Amino acid sequence: MQPWRIVMTVYQSKAFVYLGRPKAIVRETISIECGPRDLLVEVLMCGRCGTDKTIYHFGHPNVDPYAPVVLGHELVARIVEVGNEVGSLTEGIGYREGHVLPPAYLDFRPGERVTFQPRIARYKDGLMLLPRPIANLSFQINGGYSQYMRVPETMIRSESVLRVPGNVTDEEACLVEPAACALESIFATPHPRDVDEQGRHIYRAGIQPGGNVCIIGSGTVSMIYAALAHLEGAGRIVMIVRSETKKKLVKELLGDKVFVYMAPRTIEDASPETLAAEDAIVHDLSDLTGGYLFDDVVAACASPAAQRLMLKLYTREGYAVGACFGGTHHLVDAADLDANHYRAAKTVGTSGCSTACMKTILTWLASGRLNLRGFISKRRFTLNDDPHEFFTTKADGLKPALYMTEVE
Repeated sequence: MQPWRIVMTVYQSKAFVYLGRPKAIVRETISIECGPRDLLVEVLMCGRCGTDKTIYHFGHPNVDPYAPVVLGHELVARIVEVGNEVGSLTEGIGYREGHVLPPAYLDFRPGERVTFQPRIARYKDGLMLLPRPIANLSFQINGGYSQYMRVPETMIRSESVLRVPGNVTDEEACLVEPAACALESIFATPHPRDVDEQGRHIYRAGIQPGGNVCIIGSGTVSMIYAALAHLEGAGRIVMIVRSETKKKLVKELLGDKVFVYMAPRTIEDASPETLAAEDAIVHDLSDLTGGYLFDDVVAACASPAAQRLMLKLYTREGYAVGACFGGTHHLVDAADLDANHYRAAKTVGTSGCSTACMKTILTWLASGRLNLRGFISKRRFTLNDDPHEFFTTKADGLKPALYMTEVE
């Protein structure tokens, strides 16, 4: 029993609360308390995921039934209170199913900084399963757009509470989950390495070492993909952007790690004009790569046009892989699926990340192998701001975040 857990305190917390229908998020003060099998944390900052923006605009069938609920799952927090039975929660679930949780993990202390695996998923053969998760932070469990947050038993027993090393900044810590989602898709990309004597294909997961990588998009997640591709040994990284402002931002953050290609702005449709503009992009990038195009293509934006373009950019001279970060929310029209079939290309998507990938990102940040400083918008939102502005802002082209310690 932890000696500091003496009395239960009720915390009054300002929060952005989603009421369960599009564009219905209000600022409210909610009461939060720490039960005997809970942690109580003070949220330091919480980044806005694209899913949160989608929920705000359109609602979500997996969230609306649980409203009112506090969204926000990309966060870093400080432990304030530890329930007096937390040390006894040794039976693992989800990611730790069948394992006994060690005392060192369960020895949570006030003042420790932590981040969270938001998807308490079931696993099979070490791989996270998407259907029927045990629970989701910010879906069924109140999330991080709040001054304080209760961390329930399910999150503790699934080892979803991850300690943040001291040399990792708050800004980097709240990017651990989206960076791990990007890494998850990279680690799921199957590049063929060989065949056995029976002709069975042997694959290696990850970026093609020394290969060409193209990233469609220019926001925070796109920058993260570029940083990870560089770390994974890509030979050439090309980012497709649509404004001089974004080109300048990419060069400022990534320098000579990437080549920035300026594409014209087009309407998100499958009109002859749009398709011709996409073909012009393919022509330019074919010239840039000596006719080879790309081993790995990442569509890091919720755009059907981007996913259609991705199929056109696969190399004709090898086995390409495309990674889609997030869905399009719309049908992809006029897509040439022969790019997948006849070129032996493969397309993988990502939705969430494994806890192992989150631990890897934290390790790389702590060791200095990965640097995500500057990848958060310089616009500092707080709970004093209008929720509509926070959920709709494009900020300066990077991920916006709420800074809870600046709330009045």
